[in-house]
Amino acid sequence: MKKRILVSQIVTLLLLLAARPESWLLFWAGLAVMLLGQLVRLAASAAIVKSKTLTVTGPYAAVRNPLYLGTMVMTAGLMIMLSSPSRPALTAALWAAAAAAFGWIYYVTIKAEEQYLQSVYGEDFVKYKAAAPAILPTPSGLAGFFDFSAYSAEVFRKNKEWRGMTAAALLAVLVAARIHYGF
Repeated sequence: MKKRILVSQIVTLLLLLAARPESWLLFWAGLAVMLLGQLVRLAASAAIVKSKTLTVTGPYAAVRNPLYLGTMVMTAGLMIMLSSPSRPALTAALWAAAAAAFGWIYYVTIKAEEQYLQSVYGEDFVKYKAAAPAILPTPSGLAGFFDFSAYSAEVFRKNKEWRGMTAAALLAVLVAARIHYGF
């Protein structure tokens, strides 16, 4: 999906507008989950050499789409922050909307990317696809995240993950302001 980032931003904005966050406990729990997701994205960004090679080491040994896994974990953290214990129906509706929207966005994106990767890398991608799950790593695959030889500071800088980190920080600040000021 070529416009997945724009669609994701619009969905996130709508979720933020519809939510009524109220709990500092849920805010801090959600922030911890968001940080875990950001760590997954940081690891993936330091390992992937986009459009030059089929990356199968580091977090890519654990899961084919660690960037999307990190985004999904970050989204879960945001949804925890936005949850309202006094409004369970609203909270359930927001979680359902987020799951539907982001599930669709990443399903379409992953299918398109896999078709492209198979057309470029052929049998190497077919073998990789058979060896690594799409989104959720197996316990044995988690070791890939700790293969520090797969990471590169230069690759990390080129992938500009600071943009996602900035957006996550701004979302957290906005949710904190909404809780504090009650808007």
